[in-house]
Amino acid sequence: MKDRLLWVLSIASALAVLVVILMGALVTNTGSAYGCGNNWPLCNGEVIPSSTAHQTWIEFSHRVVSGITAILVVVVSVWIWFRLKQVKEARFLSIAAVFFIFLQAFLGMGAVVWGQSSVVLALHFGVSLLSFASQVLITVLVFEETDAHAHRVVPPIKKGMTWNFILLSIYTYILLYSGAFVRHTESSLGCTDFPLCNGRVFPETWISKAGVQYLHRILALVLLIWLIWTLVVVMKRYSSTPSLSIILFISVILILLQAVSGIFIIQTKMALIFLLLHALFVTLFFGLLMILLMFSLRRSEQ
Repeated sequence: MKDRLLWVLSIASALAVLVVILMGALVTNTGSAYGCGNNWPLCNGEVIPSSTAHQTWIEFSHRVVSGITAILVVVVSVWIWFRLKQVKEARFLSIAAVFFIFLQAFLGMGAVVWGQSSVVLALHFGVSLLSFASQVLITVLVFEETDAHAHRVVPPIKKGMTWNFILLSIYTYILLYSGAFVRHTESSLGCTDFPLCNGRVFPETWISKAGVQYLHRILALVLLIWLIWTLVVVMKRYSSTPSLSIILFISVILILLQAVSGIFIIQTKMALIFLLLHALFVTLFFGLLMILLMFSLRRSEQ
């Protein structure tokens, strides 16, 4: 019964962090970052805002959900610290989960109280992704270690493929940071068409909003090709571990969906639904990629 509760809480905490990320995207894309003024933790000097402005309630709701999520993360992290102490990744991930959820909150608070540059605001999204990934990996560990029908996945992959997943993860994080940088430098419509950029094959100048967006496009295309290549290799060489191929296949689908949502962001002149879907797909993809990375780093256990 206790393990089942841990399983439920670990899933809840991962979903809660996902909701926080999406609410953060909602705050950014509805111009609600200062819905509570530059006050924190109060909202316009009040515990519960009296304002009826939708920006205020979007920002206030984001803060409330973030607070509840932080409590969930701490509870699950402390629980697995003791329950899964025999699992070598457990304590590292419990520390990482708590660290990233509070760093995420600190960066969010700093953006409200002191104001932040586009670089730091993009970093806030990057930290949020690491927070989500930590919770996803904790959920995987809980499932592996407490479900009677599950087992610890240790794929028999070679060192080269392990390094492929490591480099792919680093590259993906850079790409995701570039996407956040596009949004926070207001470069989403730097190129107003697709696949061309303002009617040109290449932007007129790279030191511009068009250049920022176009570079993000190129990085995304490289990631898609890299993922497809990795999927083909894994299907050929590691058919004995079908979970790798399944995760990679879903990852490719998510990246394709992210690309389609990105195109619709341009075509619809930044419709909110596609901005949120863009954030959703990339967050889910990053969580899956971190599962692959964790599995690949276990190769030494063979």
